Amino acid sequence: MKNIFGFWKAMVPALALSVMLATSVYGEDTVKVGVVGPRTGDAAATGKAFEEGIELALDRINKAGGVLGKKMEVVFEDTAGDPAKAASGIEKLITRDKVVMAVGESHSSAALAEIDIANRYKVPLIIAEAWHDDITGKGYKYVFRAGPANSGVVNENIVKFIKDYGFKKVAIVAENSDWGLGIKGLAEAGLDKAGIPYMTVVTERKAQDHYTELNKIMNFKPDMLLAFVYGFGVHYLIAQASEVGLVPGQALILEGAGPPSLWPEFWQTVGDAGNLELFVSRMHAEVQLTDIAKEYHEAYVKKFNKEPSDYKSRSIFDVLLVAADAINRAGCMDSDKLVESLEKTSLTVGSGVVEFGTTKGSYAYHQWQPPMLIIQWQDRKQVVVYPKEGATGELKR
Repeated sequence: MKNIFGFWKAMVPALALSVMLATSVYGEDTVKVGVVGPRTGDAAATGKAFEEGIELALDRINKAGGVLGKKMEVVFEDTAGDPAKAASGIEKLITRDKVVMAVGESHSSAALAEIDIANRYKVPLIIAEAWHDDITGKGYKYVFRAGPANSGVVNENIVKFIKDYGFKKVAIVAENSDWGLGIKGLAEAGLDKAGIPYMTVVTERKAQDHYTELNKIMNFKPDMLLAFVYGFGVHYLIAQASEVGLVPGQALILEGAGPPSLWPEFWQTVGDAGNLELFVSRMHAEVQLTDIAKEYHEAYVKKFNKEPSDYKSRSIFDVLLVAADAINRAGCMDSDKLVESLEKTSLTVGSGVVEFGTTKGSYAYHQWQPPMLIIQWQDRKQVVVYPKEGATGELKR
């Protein structure tokens, strides 16, 4: 027994040295990019989608030679949709993990906390799926967004859809979060401009009981209900709207975020009430806007043996391609050079050709707005109904 202990006592320093060397070599042979997003909490499904997109992006990037002749390494920090956790998470990525750039996020409140940290440390951050206008509207040099902004989604998709299909009265249910209140205000302004009557109610972000709000809406008699509620809360809203007879008989419901309508829990909670529900999305199997989208789809099915459903997997895939492209064109990891490189981006990804705005003064600064789709569940099948030129079927009421 003494000899065995003596053997391991002698081996511990050698093993420790081997680990240190392996870590050192691995660090030197990779370029670290941080990812921020929810891996726990109500939107943990987004974290799973991010993980899938990260795998596919790293496969593609590293197979093509990586970045600056090294492999790209991703460090994923869980933000749980919480601003305090998001701020500490991105600070850890920058100060301890030494990432050269960060990407991701899907909660506006978390992203608004992250952009202050990234800009203070002068490390580029590319937001993928947090929509509040102020994320790019603050005009921060080191902050970009290669994903939807509230203004783009509302003005180019939701309001146009309502007008083009001739809906007469709209009810809005918005959660009391940065995203919910922000998109609510833009929808109200858009409907005012279009001359379409509406009413608005605000609900708690994590509320499970929406009957009070729905009773007010029933008296208004709308034919369209805009649901700006994220996470499982929108599932309860849809189910309860069906219980009180609002949808789908009197009105259709349009869920303004997208992924919650694709989570496995959706049909478990809403049942038949999910039929004819509408939601915003960046992805549909029959609408592939670029060759990269087709390649992503094929790679996803091959790797995971299923069809992609949550479009946020492709969102993070896209922004990692943008990050790798910017680092390679910059030819270095200097933050200011990376910003210059990002501003000159013209890269085809799954959702289109990314080109960032460079004029300050609005949310369009450092913003690229991807094309968006409005999809309707019809007998549990996804049918694109808007824009009409990309439709795969007719809107049902």
